[in-house]
Amino acid sequence: ISGSFEHLDLRVSSAPIRVALYNSKEEKVYSSNYGDTEGSFSAKGMGKHWLCLENGLTYEQREEKTDPRKRVMRTIGFALRVKKSATSKASEVLGDAGSNDVEGTTQLLLDLTEDLNENFQVLTDHMSYMKAREVMHRELHEQTFTKVVRWNILEICTVVVVTFGQVLNVWWILSKRNTRSYY
Repeated sequence: ISGSFEHLDLRVSSAPIRVALYNSKEEKVYSSNYGDTEGSFSAKGMGKHWLCLENGLTYEQREEKTDPRKRVMRTIGFALRVKKSATSKASEVLGDAGSNDVEGTTQLLLDLTEDLNENFQVLTDHMSYMKAREVMHRELHEQTFTKVVRWNILEICTVVVVTFGQVLNVWWILSKRNTRSYY
């Protein structure tokens, strides 16, 4: 079992966030620190496992008065992969030929390959989280751009109205001056 997580909301504190993985005996296999914005984990095991994404509240605390920052919705990107280990795959494929392993070279290469593969998957997950962030930032950019355009249109309309008012005022002053008779 391997996976990774990343807190995607930049406007919200990550202080109460924690990710934990429990094995079939309900023993904690992995636990991030509170407030970690990203992380990855890997564990070997069999049976049922539990992945817990905490937002600062446990099931028992749901009725109690809690800090408002713990009640905020947060977006967390996570990926979870469950696969057979390379060692068990190699023993299935090689059978007795695996006994020809010179000083554990095949086993070492399989372990290194599995580790490299896992790190590549974490990198791929990180890139997908970056794409999700890009979508959020693009939306924020579009909202900001819309507000700027509206403000500019309002400014242009205001300048046109003020200019029109000044032209009328000057016209009125000049028309009064020309209609006065001189005695």
